[in-house]
Amino acid sequence: MESLYTKYRPAVFQDVVGQTHVVSTLQNAVLEHKIGHAYLFCGPRGTGKTTMARLFAKALLCTSPQNGLPCGVCETCKNIAQGIHPDVFELDAASRTGVDNVREEIIDRVNYAPLKGVYKIYIIDEVHMLTASAFNALLKTLEEPPSHVVFILCTTEPHKILATILSRVMRFDFHRIKSDEMFAHLQKVCTLEHFSADDEALKLIVEHAQGGMRDALSSLEQISVFGKGVISKRLVEDMLGATSQTNLTALVQSLALRDTKRLFEEIASLCEQGKSIVQAACELAEYMRDVYLAKTLMEQHLTLDDYAELFTCGVATSQLEADAQAFKNVRHIAYVLNVVVDMISHIKTAANPRLTFELYSCRMIHPVVTNSSPALIKRLEAVETQLAQLTSGSPQQSGLS
Repeated sequence: MESLYTKYRPAVFQDVVGQTHVVSTLQNAVLEHKIGHAYLFCGPRGTGKTTMARLFAKALLCTSPQNGLPCGVCETCKNIAQGIHPDVFELDAASRTGVDNVREEIIDRVNYAPLKGVYKIYIIDEVHMLTASAFNALLKTLEEPPSHVVFILCTTEPHKILATILSRVMRFDFHRIKSDEMFAHLQKVCTLEHFSADDEALKLIVEHAQGGMRDALSSLEQISVFGKGVISKRLVEDMLGATSQTNLTALVQSLALRDTKRLFEEIASLCEQGKSIVQAACELAEYMRDVYLAKTLMEQHLTLDDYAELFTCGVATSQLEADAQAFKNVRHIAYVLNVVVDMISHIKTAANPRLTFELYSCRMIHPVVTNSSPALIKRLEAVETQLAQLTSGSPQQSGLS
Protein backbone atom coordinates (compact mmCIF):
# COMPACT_ATOMS: atom_id res chain seq x y z
CA MET A 1 0.00 0.00 0.00
CA GLU A 2 1.40 3.37 -1.04
CA SER A 3 1.68 5.93 1.75
CA LEU A 4 -0.40 9.11 1.43
CA TYR A 5 2.56 11.48 1.39
CA THR A 6 4.03 9.52 -1.53
CA LYS A 7 0.72 9.09 -3.33
CA TYR A 8 -0.09 12.81 -3.17
CA ARG A 9 3.42 14.12 -3.83
CA PRO A 10 3.15 16.93 -6.41
CA ALA A 11 3.76 15.76 -9.98
CA VAL A 12 3.84 19.26 -11.51
CA PHE A 13 4.40 22.78 -10.19
CA GLN A 14 0.64 23.44 -10.09
CA ASP A 15 0.20 20.71 -7.46
CA VAL A 16 2.56 22.31 -4.94
CA VAL A 17 0.88 23.53 -1.75
CA GLY A 18 2.39 26.82 -0.58
CA GLN A 19 5.98 27.93 -1.40
CA THR A 20 4.59 30.30 -4.05
CA HIS A 21 7.75 32.38 -4.05
CA VAL A 22 9.88 29.35 -4.93
CA VAL A 23 7.49 27.96 -7.55
CA SER A 24 7.15 31.30 -9.34
CA THR A 25 10.89 31.95 -9.46
CA LEU A 26 11.75 28.48 -10.77
CA GLN A 27 8.96 28.58 -13.35
CA ASN A 28 10.20 31.93 -14.66
CA ALA A 29 13.76 30.62 -14.78
CA VAL A 30 12.64 27.68 -16.93
CA LEU A 31 10.41 29.75 -19.22
CA GLU A 32 13.10 32.40 -19.74
CA HIS A 33 15.92 29.82 -20.04
CA LYS A 34 17.86 31.41 -17.21
CA ILE A 35 19.19 28.32 -15.49
CA GLY A 36 21.86 28.60 -12.81
CA HIS A 37 24.44 25.91 -12.16
CA ALA A 38 23.76 25.45 -8.42
CA TYR A 39 20.75 25.92 -6.15
CA LEU A 40 20.25 25.60 -2.40
CA PHE A 41 16.81 24.60 -1.08
CA CYS A 42 16.67 25.09 2.69
CA GLY A 43 13.92 25.06 5.28
CA PRO A 44 12.13 22.92 7.89
CA ARG A 45 11.61 19.23 7.24
CA GLY A 46 8.53 18.17 5.35
CA THR A 47 8.08 21.47 3.50
CA GLY A 48 8.82 20.10 0.02
CA LYS A 49 12.51 20.70 -0.64
CA THR A 50 13.31 17.33 -2.25
CA THR A 51 9.97 17.28 -4.06
CA MET A 52 10.68 20.73 -5.51
CA ALA A 53 14.14 19.54 -6.60
CA ARG A 54 12.53 16.69 -8.56
CA LEU A 55 9.98 19.05 -10.10
CA PHE A 56 12.78 21.35 -11.20
CA ALA A 57 14.60 18.37 -12.70
CA LYS A 58 11.42 17.49 -14.59
CA ALA A 59 11.18 21.06 -15.87
CA LEU A 60 14.74 20.85 -17.23
CA LEU A 61 14.37 17.41 -18.84
CA CYS A 62 10.66 16.97 -19.74
CA THR A 63 10.23 15.77 -23.33
CA SER A 64 6.61 16.96 -23.64
CA PRO A 65 6.43 20.30 -21.80
CA GLN A 66 3.08 22.07 -21.49
CA ASN A 67 3.47 25.81 -22.06
CA GLY A 68 7.16 25.40 -21.28
CA LEU A 69 6.57 23.57 -17.98
CA PRO A 70 6.82 19.83 -17.17
CA CYS A 71 3.83 17.67 -18.07
CA GLY A 72 4.31 15.18 -15.25
CA VAL A 73 3.09 12.24 -17.35
CA CYS A 74 5.76 11.60 -19.99
CA GLU A 75 8.29 8.80 -19.55
CA THR A 76 11.00 11.25 -18.46
CA CYS A 77 8.82 12.83 -15.76
CA LYS A 78 7.71 9.41 -14.50
CA ASN A 79 11.29 8.13 -14.36
CA ILE A 80 12.40 11.18 -12.37
CA ALA A 81 9.49 10.73 -9.96
CA GLN A 82 10.50 7.08 -9.48
CA GLY A 83 14.18 7.96 -9.08
CA ILE A 84 15.36 5.90 -12.06
CA HIS A 85 16.24 8.57 -14.65
CA PRO A 86 19.87 8.08 -15.79
CA ASP A 87 20.62 11.82 -15.79
CA VAL A 88 19.18 12.63 -12.34
CA PHE A 89 21.33 11.54 -9.40
CA GLU A 90 19.90 11.70 -5.89
CA LEU A 91 22.52 11.45 -3.17
CA ASP A 92 21.87 11.21 0.56
CA ALA A 93 24.67 13.11 2.27
CA ALA A 94 23.53 11.82 5.65
CA SER A 95 24.76 8.32 4.78
CA ARG A 96 27.57 9.28 2.38
CA THR A 97 29.40 12.08 4.10
CA GLY A 98 33.04 11.51 3.18
CA VAL A 99 35.29 12.97 0.54
CA ASP A 100 35.64 9.57 -1.16
CA ASN A 101 31.89 9.46 -1.77
CA VAL A 102 31.95 12.93 -3.33
CA ARG A 103 34.89 12.04 -5.58
CA GLU A 104 33.44 8.71 -6.67
CA GLU A 105 29.82 9.76 -7.24
CA ILE A 106 30.22 13.34 -8.44
CA ILE A 107 33.69 14.62 -9.28
CA ASP A 108 34.84 11.58 -11.30
CA ARG A 109 31.61 11.47 -13.33
CA VAL A 110 30.54 15.09 -13.67
CA ASN A 111 32.33 15.71 -16.99
CA TYR A 112 30.57 12.89 -18.82
CA ALA A 113 27.74 14.07 -21.08
CA PRO A 114 24.12 13.30 -20.11
CA LEU A 115 22.66 10.10 -21.57
CA LYS A 116 19.18 11.28 -22.54
CA GLY A 117 18.55 14.91 -21.69
CA VAL A 118 20.41 18.17 -22.02
CA TYR A 119 21.37 18.32 -18.33
CA LYS A 120 22.86 16.09 -15.67
CA ILE A 121 21.21 16.97 -12.36
CA TYR A 122 22.68 16.18 -8.94
CA ILE A 123 20.23 16.40 -6.01
CA ILE A 124 22.16 16.20 -2.75
CA ASP A 125 19.84 15.78 0.25
CA GLU A 126 20.89 16.78 3.80
CA VAL A 127 23.96 18.38 2.27
CA HIS A 128 24.99 19.92 5.61
CA MET A 129 26.05 16.41 6.71
CA LEU A 130 29.05 16.42 4.36
CA THR A 131 32.44 16.67 6.05
CA ALA A 132 34.61 19.75 5.60
CA SER A 133 36.95 17.82 3.29
CA ALA A 134 33.99 16.64 1.21
CA PHE A 135 32.73 20.23 0.90
CA ASN A 136 36.16 21.40 -0.19
CA ALA A 137 36.34 18.66 -2.79
CA LEU A 138 32.92 19.69 -4.11
CA LEU A 139 33.85 23.38 -4.11
CA LYS A 140 36.08 23.21 -7.20
CA THR A 141 33.28 21.61 -9.21
CA LEU A 142 30.81 24.26 -8.03
CA GLU A 143 33.23 27.00 -9.03
CA GLU A 144 33.71 25.78 -12.59
CA PRO A 145 30.97 23.24 -13.39
CA PRO A 146 30.43 21.82 -16.89
CA SER A 147 27.65 23.64 -18.74
CA HIS A 148 25.44 20.54 -18.72
CA VAL A 149 25.44 20.10 -14.92
CA VAL A 150 22.97 21.51 -12.37
CA PHE A 151 23.40 20.99 -8.63
CA ILE A 152 20.43 21.17 -6.25
CA LEU A 153 21.49 21.07 -2.60
CA CYS A 154 18.81 20.44 0.04
CA THR A 155 19.20 21.02 3.76
CA THR A 156 17.36 21.75 6.99
CA GLU A 157 20.43 23.47 8.47
CA PRO A 158 21.96 25.97 6.04
CA HIS A 159 24.07 27.53 8.80
CA LYS A 160 26.25 24.39 8.79
CA ILE A 161 27.24 24.83 5.16
CA LEU A 162 30.58 26.47 4.40
CA ALA A 163 30.41 30.13 3.39
CA THR A 164 32.44 29.35 0.26
CA ILE A 165 29.65 26.99 -0.84
CA LEU A 166 26.85 29.42 0.04
CA SER A 167 28.43 32.14 -2.07
CA ARG A 168 28.21 29.95 -5.18
CA VAL A 169 24.57 28.87 -5.05
CA MET A 170 21.17 30.47 -5.58
CA ARG A 171 19.41 30.15 -2.23
CA PHE A 172 15.69 29.44 -1.80
CA ASP A 173 14.21 29.45 1.70
CA PHE A 174 11.20 27.18 2.13
CA HIS A 175 8.65 28.34 4.68
CA ARG A 176 6.37 26.31 6.91
CA ILE A 177 3.15 25.74 4.99
CA LYS A 178 0.27 27.98 6.10
CA SER A 179 -2.42 26.34 8.21
CA ASP A 180 -5.28 27.23 5.86
CA GLU A 181 -3.42 25.84 2.83
CA MET A 182 -2.59 22.61 4.66
CA PHE A 183 -6.16 22.28 5.96
CA ALA A 184 -7.59 22.66 2.44
CA HIS A 185 -5.17 20.02 1.11
CA LEU A 186 -6.09 17.55 3.86
CA GLN A 187 -9.77 18.07 3.06
CA LYS A 188 -9.02 17.31 -0.59
CA VAL A 189 -7.12 14.13 0.32
CA CYS A 190 -9.96 12.99 2.61
CA THR A 191 -12.44 13.47 -0.22
CA LEU A 192 -10.30 11.51 -2.67
CA GLU A 193 -9.68 8.73 -0.13
CA HIS A 194 -13.33 8.68 1.02
CA PHE A 195 -12.42 9.46 4.63
CA SER A 196 -15.03 10.88 6.99
CA ALA A 197 -13.21 13.68 8.81
CA ASP A 198 -14.33 16.40 11.21
CA ASP A 199 -13.00 19.88 10.53
CA GLU A 200 -11.85 20.13 14.16
CA ALA A 201 -9.92 16.89 13.77
CA LEU A 202 -8.15 18.12 10.64
CA LYS A 203 -7.30 21.40 12.38
CA LEU A 204 -5.63 19.44 15.19
CA ILE A 205 -3.60 17.45 12.66
CA VAL A 206 -2.53 20.69 10.96
CA GLU A 207 -1.54 22.22 14.29
CA HIS A 208 0.45 19.13 15.27
CA ALA A 209 2.31 19.07 11.91
CA GLN A 210 3.72 22.58 12.54
CA GLY A 211 3.89 23.52 8.87
CA GLY A 212 5.21 20.19 7.53
CA MET A 213 2.93 18.62 4.92
CA ARG A 214 4.66 15.24 5.10
CA ASP A 215 4.01 15.01 8.85
CA ALA A 216 0.38 16.05 8.35
CA LEU A 217 -0.25 13.37 5.72
CA SER A 218 1.55 10.73 7.79
CA SER A 219 -0.64 11.55 10.81
CA LEU A 220 -3.77 11.55 8.65
CA GLU A 221 -2.90 8.11 7.30
CA GLN A 222 -2.15 6.67 10.73
CA ILE A 223 -5.40 7.97 12.21
CA SER A 224 -7.48 6.87 9.21
CA VAL A 225 -6.18 3.31 9.58
CA PHE A 226 -6.91 3.23 13.30
CA GLY A 227 -10.35 4.79 12.84
CA LYS A 228 -11.20 2.72 9.75
CA GLY A 229 -11.67 5.80 7.61
CA VAL A 230 -13.36 7.88 10.32
CA ILE A 231 -11.27 10.77 11.66
CA SER A 232 -12.73 12.43 14.75
CA LYS A 233 -11.36 15.09 17.07
CA ARG A 234 -11.30 12.67 20.02
CA LEU A 235 -9.40 10.09 18.00
CA VAL A 236 -6.82 12.66 16.87
CA GLU A 237 -6.28 13.80 20.46
CA ASP A 238 -5.78 10.19 21.58
CA MET A 239 -3.45 9.26 18.72
CA LEU A 240 -1.29 12.40 18.74
CA GLY A 241 -1.32 12.95 22.51
CA ALA A 242 -2.81 16.39 21.95
CA THR A 243 -4.17 18.31 24.93
CA SER A 244 -7.88 19.00 24.70
CA GLN A 245 -9.24 22.54 24.83
CA THR A 246 -10.98 21.65 28.10
CA ASN A 247 -7.68 20.70 29.72
CA LEU A 248 -5.91 23.80 28.43
CA THR A 249 -8.70 26.11 29.58
CA ALA A 250 -8.62 24.53 33.03
CA LEU A 251 -4.84 24.98 33.24
CA VAL A 252 -5.07 28.63 32.22
CA GLN A 253 -7.92 29.36 34.64
CA SER A 254 -5.96 27.70 37.46
CA LEU A 255 -2.96 29.89 36.72
CA ALA A 256 -5.08 33.02 36.54
CA LEU A 257 -6.75 32.33 39.89
CA ARG A 258 -3.55 30.95 41.43
CA ASP A 259 -5.45 27.78 42.34
CA THR A 260 -2.68 25.30 43.15
CA LYS A 261 -5.01 22.41 44.00
CA ARG A 262 -6.90 22.61 40.70
CA LEU A 263 -3.71 23.06 38.69
CA PHE A 264 -2.11 19.93 40.14
CA GLU A 265 -5.34 18.01 39.54
CA GLU A 266 -5.29 19.04 35.87
CA ILE A 267 -1.66 17.96 35.48
CA ALA A 268 -2.53 14.60 37.07
CA SER A 269 -5.50 14.30 34.68
CA LEU A 270 -3.21 14.85 31.68
CA CYS A 271 -0.91 12.08 32.87
CA GLU A 272 -3.81 9.70 33.52
CA GLN A 273 -5.07 10.31 29.98
CA GLY A 274 -1.65 9.44 28.60
CA LYS A 275 -1.07 12.92 27.16
CA SER A 276 2.43 14.11 26.37
CA ILE A 277 3.58 16.51 29.10
CA VAL A 278 6.10 18.09 26.72
CA GLN A 279 3.42 18.69 24.11
CA ALA A 280 1.06 20.02 26.78
CA ALA A 281 3.71 22.57 27.78
CA CYS A 282 4.14 23.69 24.17
CA GLU A 283 0.38 23.97 23.65
CA LEU A 284 0.05 25.91 26.91
CA ALA A 285 2.65 28.40 25.66
CA GLU A 286 0.71 28.91 22.41
CA TYR A 287 -2.55 29.28 24.36
CA MET A 288 -1.02 31.80 26.76
CA ARG A 289 0.31 33.76 23.80
CA ASP A 290 -3.24 34.14 22.51
CA VAL A 291 -4.54 35.02 25.98
CA TYR A 292 -1.86 37.72 26.21
CA LEU A 293 -2.91 39.13 22.84
CA ALA A 294 -6.59 38.99 23.82
CA LYS A 295 -5.93 40.86 27.10
CA THR A 296 -3.92 43.51 25.25
CA LEU A 297 -6.73 44.08 22.74
CA MET A 298 -9.34 44.17 25.50
CA GLU A 299 -7.40 46.78 27.47
CA GLN A 300 -7.43 48.90 24.32
CA HIS A 301 -11.23 48.40 24.07
CA LEU A 302 -10.93 46.50 20.79
CA THR A 303 -13.17 43.64 19.65
CA LEU A 304 -11.40 40.28 19.47
CA ASP A 305 -13.43 39.07 16.48
CA ASP A 306 -12.01 41.93 14.41
CA TYR A 307 -8.51 40.50 14.95
CA ALA A 308 -9.36 36.79 14.77
CA GLU A 309 -6.63 36.13 12.17
CA LEU A 310 -3.96 37.04 14.75
CA PHE A 311 -4.87 34.15 17.05
CA THR A 312 -3.16 30.84 16.38
CA CYS A 313 -4.37 28.26 18.92
CA GLY A 314 -7.79 27.69 17.31
CA VAL A 315 -9.80 28.59 20.43
CA ALA A 316 -13.01 30.60 20.10
CA THR A 317 -12.54 34.31 20.80
CA SER A 318 -15.29 34.14 23.44
CA GLN A 319 -13.26 31.58 25.39
CA LEU A 320 -10.07 33.62 25.00
CA GLU A 321 -11.92 36.67 26.31
CA ALA A 322 -13.11 34.73 29.37
CA ASP A 323 -9.60 33.43 30.06
CA ALA A 324 -8.06 36.88 29.61
CA GLN A 325 -10.56 38.43 32.03
CA ALA A 326 -9.49 35.93 34.69
CA PHE A 327 -6.04 37.57 34.79
CA LYS A 328 -5.60 40.84 36.64
CA ASN A 329 -3.57 42.52 33.89
CA VAL A 330 -1.22 41.95 30.95
CA ARG A 331 1.85 41.88 33.21
CA HIS A 332 0.51 38.84 35.03
CA ILE A 333 0.02 36.99 31.73
CA ALA A 334 3.47 38.04 30.50
CA TYR A 335 5.04 36.64 33.66
CA VAL A 336 3.25 33.27 33.28
CA LEU A 337 4.16 33.11 29.59
CA ASN A 338 7.80 33.82 30.40
CA VAL A 339 7.91 30.95 32.92
CA VAL A 340 6.16 28.57 30.50
CA VAL A 341 8.74 29.28 27.78
CA ASP A 342 11.53 28.72 30.31
CA MET A 343 9.85 25.46 31.35
CA ILE A 344 9.72 24.15 27.77
CA SER A 345 13.49 24.48 27.36
CA HIS A 346 14.03 22.29 30.45
CA ILE A 347 11.14 19.84 30.24
CA LYS A 348 12.29 18.33 26.91
CA THR A 349 15.39 16.86 28.54
CA ALA A 350 13.99 16.32 32.03
CA ALA A 351 14.16 12.84 33.55
CA ASN A 352 10.73 13.44 35.11
CA PRO A 353 8.65 15.76 32.85
CA ARG A 354 5.63 15.73 35.17
CA LEU A 355 7.66 16.83 38.19
CA THR A 356 9.28 19.57 36.09
CA PHE A 357 5.85 20.78 34.95
CA GLU A 358 4.62 20.87 38.56
CA LEU A 359 7.70 22.73 39.85
CA TYR A 360 7.42 25.41 37.18
CA SER A 361 3.68 25.62 37.87
CA CYS A 362 4.53 26.54 41.46
CA ARG A 363 6.66 29.37 40.11
CA MET A 364 3.80 30.58 37.92
CA ILE A 365 1.41 30.69 40.86
CA HIS A 366 3.75 31.79 43.65
CA PRO A 367 6.71 33.81 42.29
CA VAL A 368 9.78 33.80 44.51
CA VAL A 369 10.33 37.31 45.90
CA THR A 370 13.79 38.21 44.65
CA ASN A 371 15.26 41.03 42.63
CA SER A 372 14.31 39.28 39.40
CA SER A 373 12.00 41.18 37.06
CA PRO A 374 8.94 38.87 37.46
CA ALA A 375 9.15 39.05 41.25
CA LEU A 376 9.52 42.82 41.17
CA ILE A 377 6.48 43.06 38.91
CA LYS A 378 4.46 41.05 41.42
CA ARG A 379 5.60 43.32 44.24
CA LEU A 380 4.67 46.41 42.22
CA GLU A 381 1.24 44.93 41.61
CA ALA A 382 0.82 44.51 45.37
CA VAL A 383 1.81 48.16 45.87
CA GLU A 384 -0.68 49.26 43.22
CA THR A 385 -3.41 47.24 44.94
CA GLN A 386 -2.59 48.82 48.29
CA LEU A 387 -2.66 52.33 46.80
CA ALA A 388 -5.99 51.66 45.16
CA GLN A 389 -7.42 50.46 48.47
CA LEU A 390 -6.08 53.50 50.29
CA THR A 391 -7.55 55.81 47.67
CA SER A 392 -10.94 54.13 48.03
CA GLY A 393 -10.79 54.59 51.79
CA SER A 394 -10.64 50.88 52.68
CA PRO A 395 -6.99 50.16 53.57
CA GLN A 396 -6.08 46.50 53.99
CA GLN A 397 -2.97 44.45 54.39
CA SER A 398 -0.89 44.62 51.25
CA GLY A 399 0.60 41.14 51.60
CA LEU A 400 4.11 42.35 50.78
CA SER A 401 6.95 40.23 52.13
